[in-house]
Amino acid sequence: MIFTSMDELVRKIEEERKGKKVVLATGTFDLFHYDHLQYLQGAKNQGEILVVVVKSNKCASLKNPKRPVIDEKHRVAIVDNIKGVDYSIIVDYNEDLVLEVPAENEKQLEWLRIFQPLFKALKPDILYYENNDTLQSARDKVFEKYGITGVMKIRGTNASTTDIIKKMES
Repeated sequence: MIFTSMDELVRKIEEERKGKKVVLATGTFDLFHYDHLQYLQGAKNQGEILVVVVKSNKCASLKNPKRPVIDEKHRVAIVDNIKGVDYSIIVDYNEDLVLEVPAENEKQLEWLRIFQPLFKALKPDILYYENNDTLQSARDKVFEKYGITGVMKIRGTNASTTDIIKKMES
């Protein structure tokens, strides 16, 4: 089920979470591919309720101004229809957000401005994430601050959106 309101998503999760682990997985999911599928399956294996957060068009363009290729509404619809995904929502970048966790670099600042409101409101039990050394110290602080357990998935090697685009351009 796709949510457009953070408050509605939080209410739904609060109704259902009794004794169940809530797992949060995040990403852009542009040009959905096999590694995306493996990532979401791995996330679902961590608990009973899987919430997938899809970065908005604005967030995706922070990494690369030519992205995303696929509009956010289509990306979230694709993700929401993957077996095992219980709920999904699009999140945006808030440059005015007051951070509760300090950022040590620009990437951490960006990541926190996108996801901190969700961590704070949803209070997932687990954040399932891919290895990214640049973000790790901020993630560790988020885990401590919000009582989240981090479970790291090793980054896939089968495909990436960047690799797919490069192949298409050559």
